[in-house]
Order: sequence, then C-alpha cells, then structure tokens
Amino acid sequence: MDQGGIVAIPSLVRDEPAWTRNCKFRATCHADGNARSYTRLYLTLNHIFVDIEDAAVIGGALMANAVMHSDVPEYAEIPMHWALLRTGELVIQVQDARRDFPDFDEAVKWAPAEGEKPRGLWIARQLGAEIAYAPTEGGKVVQALIRPPVVPA
Repeated sequence: MDQGGIVAIPSLVRDEPAWTRNCKFRATCHADGNARSYTRLYLTLNHIFVDIEDAAVIGGALMANAVMHSDVPEYAEIPMHWALLRTGELVIQVQDARRDFPDFDEAVKWAPAEGEKPRGLWIARQLGAEIAYAPTEGGKVVQALIRPPVVPA
C-alpha cells in the first residue's frame, strides 16, 4: 500500500501520514552521514516530537545498511522517505534494489558480544525503533517506526 511516497508495511503503519518527505542519496561512503543530516533537518524544521538525534542515527543506520548490502554502484541513488503519522509516530524508510533480506530475523535480534562493535539495526532497536522490511517491485523497503515518548498524564 502506497501512502504519500512511503510503502506501508501493515504490521507497523496503521495511520495516514500527516506529512512526508523524500530524498535520494548516492550510494557512496557519505550516504549514511547525508541521511543523518537530512533526517535531523527535516525533523527539526517540522517540530517532530521524537528524539531528533536518535531518529537521525536510525536513519543513518538504515541508509548505511542499504549501501552496504544492496551491491549497487556508487552512482546509484537510494531513496529515503520520512513520514509523520497522525499518531505522532515517525516512519523512516530506505529502499534498495535487493529484493531479499537474508536472515532478517537474526539481523534484527542480533546483539553484540562483549567487545564486539554494535551494528546498525541493533543500534536502531536500542534507540527504540521497530524494524520491518517488505519486498517491493524494484527491491525492498526497510522501515523503522519510532514512537514519541510517553508523557505522564
């Protein structure tokens, strides 16, 4: 299901977006940093009620994974989408040309052993993101759903 530029993954997206933003990044070693910067910019300008720095790190991690695992040349462009749902939840999606996601469940559940360097999806989960993926016509979309903090009544 397409909602304003995002490919809704039904298990995570349950609402229409209040706004969306889209951008494409070249698949270079700078893509994750650019994704972090754009995420920070878009969320700051739109007064989003999630932790903006955490969301920027999550966006960068999704982009880094796409660049690393999609096996596309550096001149290829990788689309990234941001959507704020009316519930206040933020959806960040990165699409890449590789349709499959080998060992997705293991990748999402992975945790670093003592002394091992943390990986992108683990970092995203530690920052509160729910991760999902779905195949699309041109490859797949990997999605992070970030909920706003719960404010005591």
